[in-house]
Amino acid sequence: MTFRLLAAALGAALCLGCSSGDAKRETCGNGLDDDGNGLVDCADPDCAGQTQCVGNMDAGYFGTCLKCGNTCADQSGCVSYGYVDDRPIPYCTTGRCTALESFVQVRVFLDTKDNWAGLGVSPQSGATRFIKKKALDGSDVTCARVAATASDKTKPQAIEDSKLYSIQGVDVTRITNPQLGQGITYTFVNSQTGGDYLLWAELWGGPPNSTTKYPSGNRLGWGCFEAAADVGGPITASDNCPSTTSDAGTCRVYSLKMPGPEP
Repeated sequence: MTFRLLAAALGAALCLGCSSGDAKRETCGNGLDDDGNGLVDCADPDCAGQTQCVGNMDAGYFGTCLKCGNTCADQSGCVSYGYVDDRPIPYCTTGRCTALESFVQVRVFLDTKDNWAGLGVSPQSGATRFIKKKALDGSDVTCARVAATASDKTKPQAIEDSKLYSIQGVDVTRITNPQLGQGITYTFVNSQTGGDYLLWAELWGGPPNSTTKYPSGNRLGWGCFEAAADVGGPITASDNCPSTTSDAGTCRVYSLKMPGPEP
């Protein structure tokens, strides 16, 4: 009887961080989002302090990005090529760079028919961001907060430069011959799997800069969408858009009604 009790105690100790059959807890190190909160393995607070998530530089625990496992103070310290080019974008989670999500491309339709048609403006690029609703310090992220961060319409990288947020996806698209009376469709918008995000969409007067990959000129207008009716549930791998002509019944499509141009 004593042996059985000792074995049970040892088993519980060895399984520290396991889900123990509780569907609401994350099983650390299996590459899955067990509790469905959009955070995988070491990115989930359930795994904070676990051996495989602290002090272990094995990229298998943190993902396969160039900086995975490195210590970090914010997300910019985990990005290798740039927010627009890293796919997926690594996060800074509990002081370590992680990239455990899958790269996904979705479709975005900006409804400009009511608020932009006939105004004589001609946007040349659009920027779309998926921003986590929890900042790096754990505080809430809202549309009002992001709008304050991006108040300067001459700075296309203001959101990233603030180092306040965790960015799930950044996409910059060249717009040619914009038909504002019909709306603007972005066929492939870069994001990644995960939930609990808001959408920030911008229209800019200049084309993407060949060096920074961000829009140029002045921002003509923006829209922010955080309601469940606009954002929907978490992005999953099955939401990926397979082609420009057919979504095969799987493509995630966002239809966003853009407010009018900025003053």
